[in-house]
Amino acid sequence: MILEKIKPYLPYMRKYRREMTIGIVALLFADLAGLSIPWLLKMVVDELPNNPSDSDLLGFGGVLFAVATVQALSRFGWRQYLFGPSRKVEFDISNHLFSHFLSLDKSWFQKQKIGDLMSRATNDLRAVRDFVGLGLLILVDCAVIIVSCVGLMLWINPSLTLVVLIPLPALSFLFLKYLPEIGRRHEIVQKHLSKITSHVQENLSGIRVIHAFVQEETEKKKFDELNREYIHKNLSVTRLFGIFTPSLTLTVGVAAMIFLWVGGEAVIAKEMSLGSFVAFNGYLLMLSWPMMGIGYVVNLTQKGQAAMGRIQEIFLARPGIVDDKKTVNSIDEFRGDIEFRDLCFAYPETDKSSLKNIQLKIPSGQILAVVGVIGSGKSTLAQLIPRLYEVNEDTLFIGGHSIRRIPLSVLRKNIGYVDQEPYLFSATLRENIIFGRDEASNDVVDDVVKKSGLLADLNRFPNGLETIIGERGVSLSGGQIQRVALARSLLLSPKILVLDDAFSSLDAETEDNILKNIREFTSGITTVMVSHRLTAVRKADRIILINDGQIVEDGTHDELLHLNGKYAQTYKNQALAMEMEITLQ
Repeated sequence: MILEKIKPYLPYMRKYRREMTIGIVALLFADLAGLSIPWLLKMVVDELPNNPSDSDLLGFGGVLFAVATVQALSRFGWRQYLFGPSRKVEFDISNHLFSHFLSLDKSWFQKQKIGDLMSRATNDLRAVRDFVGLGLLILVDCAVIIVSCVGLMLWINPSLTLVVLIPLPALSFLFLKYLPEIGRRHEIVQKHLSKITSHVQENLSGIRVIHAFVQEETEKKKFDELNREYIHKNLSVTRLFGIFTPSLTLTVGVAAMIFLWVGGEAVIAKEMSLGSFVAFNGYLLMLSWPMMGIGYVVNLTQKGQAAMGRIQEIFLARPGIVDDKKTVNSIDEFRGDIEFRDLCFAYPETDKSSLKNIQLKIPSGQILAVVGVIGSGKSTLAQLIPRLYEVNEDTLFIGGHSIRRIPLSVLRKNIGYVDQEPYLFSATLRENIIFGRDEASNDVVDDVVKKSGLLADLNRFPNGLETIIGERGVSLSGGQIQRVALARSLLLSPKILVLDDAFSSLDAETEDNILKNIREFTSGITTVMVSHRLTAVRKADRIILINDGQIVEDGTHDELLHLNGKYAQTYKNQALAMEMEITLQ
């Protein structure tokens, strides 16, 4: 049973088995030293009627001092070599957890709450550390003391031991009754703590929305309710321990009462020496610590098991997008041409197809614009190119290779992708721009800053490119965030550049200037540009219009206008709206 409980920890503990072995040996020495003290007292008490000399008593005192010294040094040893590895195990699990997070794909994270994941990576990890360090220590300590004390008590007086241990079977009832329920309640507490963490994380991330809609008091009430429920769930665990732990202490107390009664009669009847009585009482008192320790270790174990179970759920998650076994490892580069062959795609756990029978060839170096109404499948098409979602075998080819044959690291290293809502880190502007290429020279960085239209904004930042922009680029406007993300992608000098509505926060003039700049910069780079603003894509080499997941129009700007279809109608409407806006100004 014990091995089953520590099985998830073994891969991490093996690395520190030498230190933990030293710690356990030190713990055994400390316990043996402690167990020898009642026996030494037995010898002294039994010797007192023989009028021992001062030198004899001094000798006994010296032995007791030596034993106490060994016990003190051993305690230092087990603290050093058991608590130390528990911190290292926490460190290793934390690193493993973070690495595993990075291996999981977008579709998995879309089904999770960030606050819950943060709670597992912090609160649950602390519970695991406490079990590995203090929990295993108490477990081993209690096992050694119980077995040794009971064995020595049997050696001193078997019949008295059997009588004294009569109340102990009640412990079995306590374990069977309360242990499963304690574990279940601990898991409920950990899950609710995740809810609180998620609530705080969402409120901090959406603080501007909360202020804008004056919802501060409402969110305070929600948080107060969550906290009250958390207290209630914690008290439900505490109430169990209010029965469990005192019952253990009561059991030892009843055993001590029986011993004083039966053992006292045995001493009076001279069936047992006074020294044996003292030693027996010492070992019985030593049993009181394991009885209380069992309650504590049960708490740590159940809490640690619940926490490790929640962490294991993450470890058991597997990325849906991985390098195929058939992946050709020799592919370390590819051309920039893209081909969709009768591609159909539906998002995971949905029945409706987002893309249907896509037949499309994009020659290397071509600028392709993808337009259409909201929900038509434009962004879906763009996200398939860097393989953010998985496609069927042999339906998408890049550089003549099936996308599933190209190693993910090679594929994404050669594709620059700018999302509709780009993410910026809480760092400087420069650090965000060179995120994918930290060895880039200042000249190259300055060039992409100019091409992405950021140059004019640098004078507004107090420290230029060294300005810290805050979490998620909070100190920047939406347009500035998009331009920083564009500069970050351009710096990679990718074979393919995917701009997924990357200029939605820019005005038409700024967007037009940036497009002129990057057209020169992206010469020879295959560019797929998703946009809802048709005036921005009219100079693209080719334009496709997607409707309901299908390509319904394909051609240049002039060809599509001549076709007089949906594209021409939308373009005329947008041009008219812009003229009216200018007139009103």
